Amino acid sequence: MTNDLPDLLVRKRLWLSALTIVVGIFIGLGIPQTEMDNSTNAILAQNDPYKPEIDQAKLDFPSSPSIFFAFESDPDVFTVDTLAAIESLNERYMEVDSAIAVGSLLNYPLNDADSAEQGRRYLIPELRSLTDDALAVVRRIALADEDLTKRILSRDGSMTLATVKYKLEDDTQAANLALAESAIRLRDSLRENFPKVRVYVTGEPLFMLDSHLAAERDNRVLFPLVTIIGVLLLWFCLKSLTASICLFVLTAATLVMTLGTHAWLGIALNQISRLGPLVVFVIALADGIHVVSVYAQELNKGLSKTAAMAQSLKINLRPVSLATVTTTMGFLSLNYCSSPAIYGFGNIIAIGVIWAFVLTFTLLPGLILLLPMDKVPKPLAVGGFIGWITRLVEARHSKLYWGGWVLIIGTLALLPLNKLDFNQYAFVDEGSDLHYVIKALRERIGNDQALAYVIRSNEYYGITKPEFLQDVNGFTEWLETQPEASFVATYTDYLRARNKADHDDDEAWDRLPTDQLTIIDYLVGYQLVQEIEPSLQPMFNTDYSGVRLVVGTSNLSNNEILAFAQRIDEWAAANVSPEFQITRGDNTILRARVQSVLSSELMQGFAMSFLLITLTMLVGLRSVRYGLLSLLPNLFPATIVFGFWGLFVGELSPYNLMLFSISIGLVVDDSVHVLSKYIAAKQQGQSVQESIRYSMDKAGSAITITTASLALGTFMLLFSNTEIFQNVALLITPIIVVALFLDLLFLPPLLMRFDRWMEKYARPVHG
Repeated sequence: MTNDLPDLLVRKRLWLSALTIVVGIFIGLGIPQTEMDNSTNAILAQNDPYKPEIDQAKLDFPSSPSIFFAFESDPDVFTVDTLAAIESLNERYMEVDSAIAVGSLLNYPLNDADSAEQGRRYLIPELRSLTDDALAVVRRIALADEDLTKRILSRDGSMTLATVKYKLEDDTQAANLALAESAIRLRDSLRENFPKVRVYVTGEPLFMLDSHLAAERDNRVLFPLVTIIGVLLLWFCLKSLTASICLFVLTAATLVMTLGTHAWLGIALNQISRLGPLVVFVIALADGIHVVSVYAQELNKGLSKTAAMAQSLKINLRPVSLATVTTTMGFLSLNYCSSPAIYGFGNIIAIGVIWAFVLTFTLLPGLILLLPMDKVPKPLAVGGFIGWITRLVEARHSKLYWGGWVLIIGTLALLPLNKLDFNQYAFVDEGSDLHYVIKALRERIGNDQALAYVIRSNEYYGITKPEFLQDVNGFTEWLETQPEASFVATYTDYLRARNKADHDDDEAWDRLPTDQLTIIDYLVGYQLVQEIEPSLQPMFNTDYSGVRLVVGTSNLSNNEILAFAQRIDEWAAANVSPEFQITRGDNTILRARVQSVLSSELMQGFAMSFLLITLTMLVGLRSVRYGLLSLLPNLFPATIVFGFWGLFVGELSPYNLMLFSISIGLVVDDSVHVLSKYIAAKQQGQSVQESIRYSMDKAGSAITITTASLALGTFMLLFSNTEIFQNVALLITPIIVVALFLDLLFLPPLLMRFDRWMEKYARPVHG
């Protein structure tokens, strides 16, 4: 049946090609329905045990999201021009889609003492009458206000933030992008009107827009670049422009089928999965190259076009099928991970790998055989290279074998040098406002991060009880003494300030009220202020059973955040009454835990895919011996590259670790073709050395061309503007190249040594 199928595929090629085109057109109609999810949630672990707590906190404390305008000028922001630019934002903030409130230096209220001294309520007086002396006073008051310098003003006064709160009626990708674009229009207008002031805008919608624009740039630059260079590379290697164009048509059709299927299934692309089509492009090339290269070799032997194609399909059907199954398993293993960015990346490539396999055998033969071919194609351009490799293996097989083991063992020893860490801003375009302002927040203001907690009394109106508030206040005061905390914002701060204000600002009354009716009166007062100033965040939930507390931090690594959070948990467990409950309130802790949660999930997926790929190789190659040997050149390319990564870089995010998980599925293609040809030669009675020559002749050129194409495609990501995609290029490209050299220089000596040992061992048994 295996031999009949290639003949059937050749005989029915026109019908199969026509059917493939019709199906492809239908599936391709779904591409315009493709959706994008560029939110930060797409990169977080959805199975984190803390996530339900955080989701509940968001329901209980439905705060309005914000975007931030950053103003910067020399020598500081206390100039007439800068304050005029901020005033213009305060007047025009409604030009931002769905904006509801604005907060800035201009509507920052003075404390009661400064208000009485200056005779006004707000920090900034009327700009039209502002003198240099008045500016100097404003500067002195502002820089002395710790609340201000820890939240919206840098300590040297060189940058300040203005907050524009918004409320989207429909929180869709399109609505967020429209909001971001309106904010950018306002930013550009402010820049034009106030050329001496540097204005930036950041926030979640801007992050989504950056991701969207980055995807458009990649589609506009990287994909065409990979396509052009890929066709030229194929033309050089195959010595046939028409064959190269056929392979390009194959890859284009595969992309259409992949994206169309993905869209019809209603799956959104995200920051990582949008790279899937680039990987699918090069995988489809690999399948087609194996068929075309053997077809060209058979033509050179004098076979007719149809006979040469049938022979190529017979030789390639099993190894391409086996490579498709193992590659698909490798990418589907990412479904063990609960981050949509990671499992989405795996799923779109798995879809593409399957379509690449189908089209290689239904569309490509028809395309190739339709081409007019007046002369037999020249031998493959890499044939000389493979001949040299074959001679090198025969002459230096012992040195190559032991050299390979030295490299493998040496780099295995380097693996522990890698440390897991995750930088959420690795997805941010390095030239964007967001990247610049985040860096400034870390270095100059010190509030680029925050940990939020919810303290629950677990009873209606429980937050008005003095004993509950005393625990919250004790928690707040302890947090304020911690070196990691730049500020702490909580409801008890408001109660203490209000109590002090009601007693003529007497410092002795800077404490919590003990009368529950007074506390309720203050609570109602805060609600009235909140109705007037919607920029205020909710501090308590609707049934008054819990309060929200925010701890500002800055410049902490994920491990430092986790250590701080653990210390907070331990202190709370020892000092807060057990009848009250403390839960997490925002995504900061989820981002910090990404490395541990996703890494564990990825390792589970890798273990399962490794087991399934091993079993598939044993069954597909119909040999326990060769199935187990195949694991060495498939597993060790990743360990070699990650070993050197540990030596020279040392930091791995889960999105880098994902590449380790999928690498075995990605590189198994080469060893499958080498081993299948080797086994076929052995079964025909050829010696070990003759079998090596046959496998190198039939598979060597093809896997070299496919590796060049695959490496080229991934290397192009180095020209992306985002750090994480640059890391993909720096890791996957060498893994692919190392896999090729292990298959060419290590696997043949391994087979020679192992099979000769087996023959020597088996001889007495049969003697």
